[in-house]
Amino acid sequence: MNLFQPAQKKPTQWQRSQLFRAGLLAAMLLVSGCSQQPHTGRAATTKSTITAGASASTEIATLEADVERTPNNAELYYKLGLAYIVDAEKNKSARSRELAIKNFRKVLKLVPGNPATLKLLYNIYYEDVVAGNEKAFTKASNIFNQLSAATQTEVNAPSLGVFLHRYVAQNKSGKKNLPELYSALLAAIHEQPASDKAYIQLAKMYREENYFPLALATLKLGAEQIAGSGDLYEAIANTYEARAEASGCSYEAADYVGDAIHFYQQAVPLAPESAELHYALARLYLDKNLYQLALHEASILVELEPTAENIAFSAQNYSMLGKEPRAQRLLEQAKAQGLTTSDSAYHEIYMNSGEWMKAALSFTDYLQAKKNISVYDAIKADIIGQQADLDFSALIQKKQLAFNSEWEAAVYAFWTGKLTRTQLGQTAQNRCERTEYFFYSGYRDYRAGKLAAAKQNFSSALQQNTYRFIERPLARHFLSSLGAK
Repeated sequence: MNLFQPAQKKPTQWQRSQLFRAGLLAAMLLVSGCSQQPHTGRAATTKSTITAGASASTEIATLEADVERTPNNAELYYKLGLAYIVDAEKNKSARSRELAIKNFRKVLKLVPGNPATLKLLYNIYYEDVVAGNEKAFTKASNIFNQLSAATQTEVNAPSLGVFLHRYVAQNKSGKKNLPELYSALLAAIHEQPASDKAYIQLAKMYREENYFPLALATLKLGAEQIAGSGDLYEAIANTYEARAEASGCSYEAADYVGDAIHFYQQAVPLAPESAELHYALARLYLDKNLYQLALHEASILVELEPTAENIAFSAQNYSMLGKEPRAQRLLEQAKAQGLTTSDSAYHEIYMNSGEWMKAALSFTDYLQAKKNISVYDAIKADIIGQQADLDFSALIQKKQLAFNSEWEAAVYAFWTGKLTRTQLGQTAQNRCERTEYFFYSGYRDYRAGKLAAAKQNFSSALQQNTYRFIERPLARHFLSSLGAK
């Protein structure tokens, strides 16, 4: 059983860049200014006209009167457009939205190519594209093509809006049409080759369909077009890691694991304080038997984000490598930080060190916090119960047992006597599965007093080098109890 799976990923670059959201647009409007002011030469901001608590209608009426008196003042039209768009967002007013566009268009007549106005107008049309307004796409594209190259990188390409609309519509209808989504993202890449958003999103979709070569080709094309994108390097690393895991046992896909490490390393200098990157490297260094590097990355992770979960993760790293005193000190820190009993570190570190009564108490809390349990939870209940002379059967029977693969079903069948050892061995197809096969066979021998066979099987489990499987440190513990070095 994999000791710990990758944590929930933090928001991606794509998720962080959703400028089409009305709230973000409104916030942007409240701080944006006209960078090319035709009369005074200074930036016009909403601060001077749209004040906190002021009546929008009064503000608009005042600006309308000012515009009538000085009809060629571009700054006043700009301020009026801002007032209308804020009112449109606040009151969901289509009329105010139209008037905002009208006033921004007037600014562009007076000051052609004004960057701030073009950007605001583009975001309005982009939002319409996201809403499914087909006519808005042409308008958005026309404005987008007038933006400077630098400004284009600050907004989403028009076809990204098309993608989002199609994506949401498909989710609502339940009818998936991937080619339609792919085409929108490919168009966005063509429109905005210097932005990594569409590359990353398209590759993510390819990856979800296990089209790993396409995903990698897309991301590497992006990396050729865009120098120094940490998000692209991270996405490439994620893809190699996913490709390794898709093989069924990432420990047998060493080349992919190595490639993932390489691109995570490329991403770190561009985002040195990204805890997620250091977390990924800590896991993958273990997979490559680079223990000190793994511990170092785990330490950096804790320094950056000293959460209970991250401290527990670091504790598990030390526990897997047999450094129990350090592991238990970190576990106590994690508990003091509020580590939940549903975290497997809560009891597995005690299991690894053979402190079975502590493991039993922590495992009881763990079970009580779970609605459904895995095959491995059920097996751990037996092992902890046997070692601590306790019976967890009453608590286990209250839980729903979940099977996530045919292999898990086979392991459970062996554990409950419905499958022979030979049959389980024939089912094991890779190092991950063989680790479990050797350990559970060895434990059966251990309980039966067949100590020579137990030593051989526990040693074979260790030789698989699957460092993130709990069966490995447990095999080491039982070998130690048998006097093996």
